[in-house]
Amino acid sequence: MKEKTDKLLTLVMLLIGVLCAVFAFFFALNAETNPGSGLWDIVFFVLVAMIAISIIAALIFMFKGMAEKGKLLKFFIGLIAIVAIIFVLYLISKGSDIPASMLDRYGATETTSKWIGAFCYLVYILVIGAACAILYTEIAKSFKKK
Repeated sequence: MKEKTDKLLTLVMLLIGVLCAVFAFFFALNAETNPGSGLWDIVFFVLVAMIAISIIAALIFMFKGMAEKGKLLKFFIGLIAIVAIIFVLYLISKGSDIPASMLDRYGATETTSKWIGAFCYLVYILVIGAACAILYTEIAKSFKKK
C-alpha cells in the first residue's frame, strides 16, 4: 500500500511540476506582449500558488522520509547550527565595507550590507567545507581499497 501511495504522490508532484512549467511559459509569453492584461494576473497567481504547493509538498516528503529513518533530530540540529553560524557571521560582518554613495544608489542600508557580508562568508565556509569533505572522502576511499 505504501509503495502505491508514494508512486501516486510522486506522479501528482510531477504533474504539478509540469503545470508550473506550462504556466511559467504562458506567464513569460504574456508578460512580454501585454503585461497589463487580466490573463497576466491570473497566470501569475496560479504560478505562485503552484510553486507554493510544490514547495510545501516537497517539504512534507522530506520530513516524512526523515521521520521514517529517524534522522529528523539530526536535521533540526544541523538547521539550528546553520542559523547560529549565520547569526555569528552577521555579528562579524562590518557593513561599512561599501561606500555610502553606493549604498544610497541601490537603496541599501548598512544592515543590508551586513547581511550580504554574512551570507558571503557563509558561502565561503560552505564551499571550503564541501571541498574538504570531498578530499577527505577520496583520500579515505583510496586507503580502504589497499
